[in-house]
Amino acid sequence: MNQPFSSRLATCLMLPLLAVAGHGFAADGEIEEILVTGSYIKGTPEDAPLPVTALTRNDLALEGSPTTLDLIKNLSFSQGADGETDQFQAGAGADRATVNIRGLGPSRSLVLINGRRTTWSPHAIGAQAQLLVDVNMMPSIAVERIEILRDGAAATYGSDAIAGVMNFITRSDFTGFEVSANHKTIEDSSGDTEAGVIVGTDFADGRGHIASSFSYIKRGELELSERDWAVRPYADSPGGGWSSVGRPSVVVPLDRWNAFPIGGFTGLLATGIVDPNCEKLGGAITTAGVAGNTGGGFCRFQYTAFDNISEEAERWQWFTEGSWEVSDSITLTGEFLITDSNVPGWNTSPSYPPNRLVDENRTIRANNPGLVDMASRYPDIYGDYAWCDADYCRWQGDPAQTDAGIPAAWQDVAWFYGRYYGQDGPLRDHHRKSDLWRLNFTLDGDLGDYGWTTSATYSQSERDFDGGDTMVYRDARARQGLGGHECEAMVPNEYDENGNLAFSLDTVMANAGQGPCRYWIPFSNSMPGSHPQVPGGIAENPDFNPDLNNQALLDYMLSPHGGDGKASLLVLEGILTGALPWTLAGNELSFAVGTQWRSETYESGPYELNDFSLFPCAAGPEIKDCTSNRNGLFGFLPPGSHIDEDRDIYSVFGELHATLAETVEAQLSVRYEDYGGSAGSSLDPKLAVRWQLLPSIAMRASVGTTFRGPTLNQIVASASSNSLQFVGQTGAFKRVDTQGNPNLEPEEATTFNVGLLVDHDGLIGDTDNVFVTLDYWSYDFKKPLVTEPFTNVLAAACPGGPTDPCDPASPYFSRLTFGGNAAAANLEIIDIQLVNGPDTETDGIDFTARYSLPVGPGIASVGVTGTRILSYDIDSWVLGDAYDALGRYNYGTSLARTLAKWKGRGIVNYAIGPMNLRYNLNYIDGYDDLAGNPSGVTDIKSHITHDLHLNYSLMDDQVSLSLSAINLADEDPPFTGREMNYDAFSHNPFGRMFKFSVTYRMSQ
Repeated sequence: MNQPFSSRLATCLMLPLLAVAGHGFAADGEIEEILVTGSYIKGTPEDAPLPVTALTRNDLALEGSPTTLDLIKNLSFSQGADGETDQFQAGAGADRATVNIRGLGPSRSLVLINGRRTTWSPHAIGAQAQLLVDVNMMPSIAVERIEILRDGAAATYGSDAIAGVMNFITRSDFTGFEVSANHKTIEDSSGDTEAGVIVGTDFADGRGHIASSFSYIKRGELELSERDWAVRPYADSPGGGWSSVGRPSVVVPLDRWNAFPIGGFTGLLATGIVDPNCEKLGGAITTAGVAGNTGGGFCRFQYTAFDNISEEAERWQWFTEGSWEVSDSITLTGEFLITDSNVPGWNTSPSYPPNRLVDENRTIRANNPGLVDMASRYPDIYGDYAWCDADYCRWQGDPAQTDAGIPAAWQDVAWFYGRYYGQDGPLRDHHRKSDLWRLNFTLDGDLGDYGWTTSATYSQSERDFDGGDTMVYRDARARQGLGGHECEAMVPNEYDENGNLAFSLDTVMANAGQGPCRYWIPFSNSMPGSHPQVPGGIAENPDFNPDLNNQALLDYMLSPHGGDGKASLLVLEGILTGALPWTLAGNELSFAVGTQWRSETYESGPYELNDFSLFPCAAGPEIKDCTSNRNGLFGFLPPGSHIDEDRDIYSVFGELHATLAETVEAQLSVRYEDYGGSAGSSLDPKLAVRWQLLPSIAMRASVGTTFRGPTLNQIVASASSNSLQFVGQTGAFKRVDTQGNPNLEPEEATTFNVGLLVDHDGLIGDTDNVFVTLDYWSYDFKKPLVTEPFTNVLAAACPGGPTDPCDPASPYFSRLTFGGNAAAANLEIIDIQLVNGPDTETDGIDFTARYSLPVGPGIASVGVTGTRILSYDIDSWVLGDAYDALGRYNYGTSLARTLAKWKGRGIVNYAIGPMNLRYNLNYIDGYDDLAGNPSGVTDIKSHITHDLHLNYSLMDDQVSLSLSAINLADEDPPFTGREMNYDAFSHNPFGRMFKFSVTYRMSQ
C-alpha cells in the first residue's frame, strides 16, 4: 500500500484554508443544482470549492464553435497536446487528439463523458509508452458544455486523473430539431467541413425522453511543401527534414575505399562519388573536403517535402441518449456513442533509409546496367568502374577477384550509400483507422431521504494502421538483378552455412536482369524526374533511361508494415447520496459513498510480415534462427510483438460536504483503489474549502493526493513496443526494444490549489462588472512512468569511443545485442525498460480578469486569461542529471514536452441585440532549444495571432450565423529548425483561415 491515509489526511488539514476560483458565483435567482466535475454531491459550478473551468455551448459559439482540438490548443493550462499530423514530434496525430493539463502528459488527464470513463485508444504514443483517450470522439452538436478540473482528482474518479479531468456534458434534455454546418477555408487546401444534426423529443406522455445527434467531419489535406517556412533549403535549415541518406545514391568505389582505410562516414566522404544530378533532382550536396575528394560528400534528401501539415481525414459520430421514468422514484437512462475516424491516405517520405547506413555489402557489379549507362554519359566519373565493350567502360578486372574465378563483368567494383526511393517519389500513401463504441445504462432513484445510482458502462476501441518499408532480403536480391515477385518465385533465395542470403555466382549470372528479374538502380538515370513536391527539382530528367526505371519494382521493394489493436473497458458502479443524521454547527452534512469495479482488456499485434515471432531475421522469411541482424524482415521499421492483457480494478470511495460556518464550506473526499499485482493499492484523500469573505469576494483551496496506475501495455512481461532510433555511436538507426515492466509502481502526486475570486457589480457605474480570478497551483509528482533514455543506457554500458570495448560489468551491458565484438559501433539492438522515473515538481499561476459595462446600446467587455508556469523541475536519477524543463522545447527527452512560461489570450467583446463581435489575441511565450539543434536555433520566438468572430441571430434565434477570421494577420509559426520547422504541440501552421457557420433550430 502507498502512503498511509492518516499521514495524507494530516497533510491536507495542516494547509491553509484558502481558495481557488472558477467562474462567477454571485448570480441572482435560484441556480439549479447539478453534478459538477470533481464531486458526486449535487451543487452548482459557482459554489464548487474546486478549480473547474466550464465552457458552455454558448461560450464556444462566440469563439466560432472551435473543434475540440482547437479548443484544447487555446487553453492556457494545456501544453504539449497531440492532434496535428507531425509524425516526428506529435506522435498521435492525423486521427487522434489529446488534452495535456499542466504539460504532465496526455495520459495523465482523465477524459469523461457525463462523468463516466471511456476506454483507451489502442497503440501508445511518445517516449513514455502512454495510451490516450481520443478527445475527438464526441459529436460537437451533442455537447452542452465542457468542464475541465484543473486539479488532481483521484479521490473522486480514481487512477489517471493526476493532472486533472476533462468532462463532456451532453444535451440530454434537448427537445426539438437543430442542424448546423460550418466550413473553414485554408489556403492550398480544400479546408475543413463539419455538419451535424440533433433531434430530441418526449414520448409516452412525458415519461420518456430521447435525444439523438449525428455529425460528419471532413478534413482537407495540406501539403507541407505548400508553406515556404516549412520546407527550406539545407543551408537555411539543416535540421529541417534533411537526411544524409539520399537518392540518387553516393557511389563508393572499392579501390578508393580500400586505399583510404578510414572507415565509417569519414571514409565515405573521403572516397565517395556524388551523383552529378543530385542537385538538379532536388538534393543538396554536402562536400567533405577530405583527402582532396572534390566530387564526394552526401547527396542529402529532404524527406519532409512529402509530409503533410494535415491529412485528408473523415470522421462520423452518432450519439444517442434517452431516459425512462420507471416509477415516480426510479429513472433509467442510457447512452450510446459510436465514432469512426479514417485517414485513408497518410502521406510521408517515399522510403526510409536502410538500418545499416555504411554497409560495404550493398555492392555494385561492373556490368550493372545503371553503372554502364552512367559511364556512357559521364566516362570521367564512372568509366573506370564499368564493364562493357565500349570505350567508356574501362574496367579491366581486379586481380584478387579474377584469381577467384570471377569474370570481370561480374566483379564487385563499388558499394553505394543511399535510399530506395527519394526525390523521384512517389510519396507513400498509408492509412490510419480508429473506431470507438460506448454503451451506458444508469438506474437512479430515491430511497426515502437518500438517492442512489447504479450504472454499467462498456466501451471498446479498435485501431488499425499501416506504413511501408523495404525488406532487407529484397533489397539484396534487387541489387543483384534478381528483383521482382515473378523472379523471386522463379529464383528462390539461397543461403550460406550461416544463414545469410548468398546467391551463387552461377545463379546470378544465369538470371540477373533477365526475363522477369530486374535490377534496382542506385543512379539518377533510373529517375524520370523529381516529384512535384520537391522544391527546386526538375520535372524531366534528361539522363533518365526508361529501361532502368525503378518504379517498376516499387510494389516489390515496398511492402505493408503495420498492425492493429483493441482495448475495452467495463465499469460497474454504485453510489448512495444523502444527508447524515447529524449536523455540524447546526448545518446539514451531505455525503456520497460508492464502489466501482473496472475490467480492462488490451490487445495489439503486428501484421504477419512484421511479426517478430514469425520473421525475426533480416536474411529472409525462411530463416528463423539468427544471432545477428535480428531486426525482422524490414530495413528500417522494427518488427512488432503481440500483447494480450486484462485485469480487474476495485475501488470504494466516499465524499462529505459540510457547511462549517455561514460563509465557509468544505468538501472531503477519499478513495481506495486496488489494482492487484505489483501495482498494489492506493488510498487518496482530498480536502477542498470555500470561504465567502464578502458578497463579491471569495477564496477557496484544495489539497490532496492522486495517483495513476500503469496501463496494460506498460506491465507486459515482454516487448511493449519497438522503434528504430538514430544512435550516434553507430552512425545509423538501430532497433530499440521497449520492454514492459510488471513491477512498475503507480505514479503519485500531491496537488495544492489556492486562489481568489472577485465578482463585483457597480465598481464604477451601476451596471458594470469586474471579474477576477487568481489561482496558485502546485504538483509534487513522484515516480512518473517513463522509458529509459536509450542513449544514456548505451553510454552507461559503453563509456568509451565507438570502437572501444564496452564494459561487461555495467548493469546495462546485458541490454545490448552486438553484431560483432562488444563495441558500440557493432550495436544491433538496445533494450530499454519502462521504469518509475525521476520526481518532478511544477507550480504556476492561472489568472483571469474581465471588465464589462454598457457602451451605447450594447455591452462591451475586455479581458485577459492565461497561465504562468513558475517552475518545472525534474530531479536527477540514475540515468540523468537534474533538469529544468521550463521555457524549453524539450526536444528528444522522454520526460517533458514543450513548456512555455507564459500562455494566454486577450479578449475584447461587444454584444448588441442579436449581434456579437469578439476579438482574440493569442499569445505563446518563446522558449529555448538547447538540445543540439542542427540548424543552430537556440531561441524559438514567441507567437502572437489575432482572431475575429462575428455572430448574428435572426428569426427569433432560430437561425444563427457566424463568421470567423482566424490568424487574421496570417502569421507564420516560429522557426524551430527541426524536422517540420515548427512546433506542432504549440503553434498554428495553417496561416489565415476563414470559417463560416450556420445553425437552424426548431424547438417544440
